[in-house]
Amino acid sequence: MFGNRGWWCFCVIWLFAAPSFICAQGIPELDPESTVKVGKIYITGNNKTRNEIVLREIDFEEGQELKLKDFAEKVLLDQQKLVNTRLFVFAEIVPLFMSDTEVDVLIRLQERWYIFPLPVFKLADRNFTEWWVNQNRDFARVNYGAQLIHTNLTGRNDKLRVRAQFGFAKQYSLSYSIPYINNAQTIGLGFSTSFTTNKTVGVQSSAHRLEFIESDDVIRRSFGISGTVTLRPSFYTRHSVSLGYGRSSVSDLILDTNPNYHTQGQNIQKYLRLSYVFGVDKRDYIAYPLNGSSFNFQATKFGLGLVNNLDMLTARISYAKYFDLKNGFYLANKTEAFKNFSNEVPYLIRSGFGYRPDFIRGYERFVVETKALISHRSALRFKVLEGVQELSRRSLINQFRTLPYAFYLKLFIDTGYAGNPLDSSQNNFLNNQFLGSLGLGIDVVTYYDFVIRLEYSVNKQGDGGLFFNFKAAI
Repeated sequence: MFGNRGWWCFCVIWLFAAPSFICAQGIPELDPESTVKVGKIYITGNNKTRNEIVLREIDFEEGQELKLKDFAEKVLLDQQKLVNTRLFVFAEIVPLFMSDTEVDVLIRLQERWYIFPLPVFKLADRNFTEWWVNQNRDFARVNYGAQLIHTNLTGRNDKLRVRAQFGFAKQYSLSYSIPYINNAQTIGLGFSTSFTTNKTVGVQSSAHRLEFIESDDVIRRSFGISGTVTLRPSFYTRHSVSLGYGRSSVSDLILDTNPNYHTQGQNIQKYLRLSYVFGVDKRDYIAYPLNGSSFNFQATKFGLGLVNNLDMLTARISYAKYFDLKNGFYLANKTEAFKNFSNEVPYLIRSGFGYRPDFIRGYERFVVETKALISHRSALRFKVLEGVQELSRRSLINQFRTLPYAFYLKLFIDTGYAGNPLDSSQNNFLNNQFLGSLGLGIDVVTYYDFVIRLEYSVNKQGDGGLFFNFKAAI
């Protein structure tokens, strides 16, 4: 039988569809265990996106027979999957009952705006707090430039990004990815390349604060190129294999300060990188999940015995679970672990709390560099307000006529443990001990996956502060 939530959602969808599409005499009450046959599937609103990209997310097809309760559950889940393609502002699947045994389906979509010629204005530091507190709000540490982003170039959910960046670090980059290249829509490809030059470089840490070297000349150049093959055999499961090449060259000024910036004190570090990622993602909304779960495993091998002398293996595993507690309350948990199995770790490829994706709230001002760590983040959220604000009916662009928003109050607790410090760091009083923090905050969620976090937290050492970030913490 239906769960209460699934049955009521199904009834609401059916009732809204019924006045327009069902004959006057109506349909008798249907048994959830009865069988229905899917007739025609109609798609509207996808002016750019190809039909096959939409149908890839649908777990039923024309002519298929299935139990009514199973059909209702698929309708709810498939709407979530369409939203999580990040192609649509709005997605709705409406059952159109032609009789008590046959149902047509209407898929109503409103596409996002896909083309973004945007200025680049980005802090060069790890986060806003690092720039505001540790670097004294120095606007010389700002990157600026221009970029072009197209998130649905040919209507196949393929993404193109071109970027020219100046300021603190000059960078030129290009990336393109297409999720499906075969008829079964299971295999995808990706490509990216970038070239960066720096006149200021972080070369070591002391007391968990990064120390930088500055010069009037370029003291570091880096180049990277990679290709990725993805396999999506089912709706929620994804594999990817990436092969890349990296090259970093630094001046003697850097090596004089930190001989371990590259392996064996070399001015030039070249390496191949092979990475495998496996993921199962069942979150209701990727940008800010309220229900569902996700699991990820990643293994990366730096140096394949073909280029230079970097030999390093890393692994990462994470699991997140989200609960709808009803009445506007939600619980989120995420556990993550990282391990570098190599004895020699160049500072070029350092890791630890404070470097993406690893962090513990309350320690934003610090870096805790290590080869091994584990963390757990938990938050109890309460939805304070949710709605849609009409901006302008006369806007020529439908996607910007309204502004959806949601506000969440939250109580959070973060814990973590960082193992032995890297050789290049000094005065490491936060390593080899459990770290923790608790705090209160508010999250603002709006369209195009934009999340604003304003949080006040106190860490285990008693240091408190107000922190401002973009992107959901869990």
